[in-house]
Amino acid sequence: MSEIKKVDVLVVGAGPTGLLLASELARRGVGVHLIERRTIPAEHSRALAVVPRTMEMMDQLGLANAFIAPSHKAKGICFYGRDQREAFRLSMNELPSEFPFFLLLPQTKTEMILMNHAQKAGVEIERGLGFLSMVQSGQGVLVTLERMDGTREEIDASYVVGCDGSGSVVRQAAGLELQGGGYDQSWLLADVVLDPRLDPNWLHGFTSVDGPIFFFPLPNNIWRIVLLRKRGASATNEVAMSEIVEILVKNHLGHLRARDPSWLAGFGIQHRKTVHIRTGRVFLCGDAAHVHSPAGGQGMNMGLGDAFNLGWKLAHVIHKNSQEEILDSYEEERMPLIDGVMRMTDQMTKLITATDGPRVWIREWIVPIVAKMGFAAKIAMRLSQLSLGYRHSSVVLSGKVAVGAKPGERVPPLSFLDLATKRASRTPDLFGKGKIVFLVMPDLGIGSEGMREVMDQRSDLIDWQWMVEKGAGRPKEARNGEFVWVDEDGKVREQLGIEDHPSFALLRPDGIVMARGELCESQLLQDFLCRVFGEQFKGGG
Repeated sequence: MSEIKKVDVLVVGAGPTGLLLASELARRGVGVHLIERRTIPAEHSRALAVVPRTMEMMDQLGLANAFIAPSHKAKGICFYGRDQREAFRLSMNELPSEFPFFLLLPQTKTEMILMNHAQKAGVEIERGLGFLSMVQSGQGVLVTLERMDGTREEIDASYVVGCDGSGSVVRQAAGLELQGGGYDQSWLLADVVLDPRLDPNWLHGFTSVDGPIFFFPLPNNIWRIVLLRKRGASATNEVAMSEIVEILVKNHLGHLRARDPSWLAGFGIQHRKTVHIRTGRVFLCGDAAHVHSPAGGQGMNMGLGDAFNLGWKLAHVIHKNSQEEILDSYEEERMPLIDGVMRMTDQMTKLITATDGPRVWIREWIVPIVAKMGFAAKIAMRLSQLSLGYRHSSVVLSGKVAVGAKPGERVPPLSFLDLATKRASRTPDLFGKGKIVFLVMPDLGIGSEGMREVMDQRSDLIDWQWMVEKGAGRPKEARNGEFVWVDEDGKVREQLGIEDHPSFALLRPDGIVMARGELCESQLLQDFLCRVFGEQFKGGG
């Protein structure tokens, strides 16, 4: 073996989740090593939908346009009953986001965008190198890796993160298991040309006596068809275009002439997760920790959410800006979300695949009625992941907040001006430095003295910014280098729920409201920050 290499974080798996995590670590100055057993990027993928919350994360990283340019936007999902008449539409258009749509982009393209982003952040992907085993200690993890030719090498990592998919070798080495089960179903997938086409502005889902048939519009006039295979057929059986056409004809959809397939595949789906996503210095993200039905397009998006949550916390600990305890919040925050998505996708799968019994009656008659009574809007919020948050997290200072974005919820889309340049600015502009943002609204001009002492002790962690009213000018207390934004129409205060007194909003690097309050509450915030980031920061306040 060669000399043991030391690294802060070893990330195993260069799919979208691993690429995002490695990028988040690298841009915060963490020494990260990203390995991938595959010698080339994946050529095909089943993951397709990028949901609005994921797009907000990508926007925060300056990647929104890179995602939108090669993709196809869909307004939502149109469902049809067995009579092929439209039952209801689940629209994303009214969502409180700048990205009120499903972005349809093959995972291979997502991987390419994130690969370029990672390389710009200084991440190198070492391909043809597999994870073999590891031994944890109190100070780190000694990992043995194996190359394609059988040679081995060792890495001494402070932390290891498994982003290596449902067959995760990191998970197995950590002694964690995927618990749950599969579905007694086999599915078919085909990327084809349709003639005539359905409305490309929507996803389309048809129910039939044999099960659901879905049509997803893709760029370049390609459609992805996903449908249930004949009962008894195995997911490993060879797929032929004639089988797809036969099912369409049988279910009175033969007029949608499918031709020129660019990809055919069979697959099965599972419903499994680990009990824990952290054990000591080893973490799991994405499919390594949770695999579930593709209903709702949640899988890849959940993995990216895992990475966005974990990256800044690991960086804080490695730079000794936080104590290790903050890493406990990764599982504390993500597991309830994982559990909720698992339940939702399982219920959706059982409902849409039912061919007899009460579920058919509910799907065909009850759901269309309640959808028009507000149920569709609630489901759209869930599928978009905009409603997901960490209200009960230890890394959130909860309080009596009645209106606006509450602690633990995502930072909403905000619009304001840069006082210095008069440039129109948005929520992502707050997070350019990758730090926690302390956004101060000092309209009455009092109360910031005690808070300055609190924040000065944590200047490596927290970026002090100002949000003033129109016509207020630059605050006298503002220091060089501190951003001053202008809330031109008062919408920022309205959306953050700020009252008419000196107030602040503490915003996490992953776009979550961390705390809200008044500037005179310095001791309360001081105690919270000491608890979250460690007693070594404690001082006056």
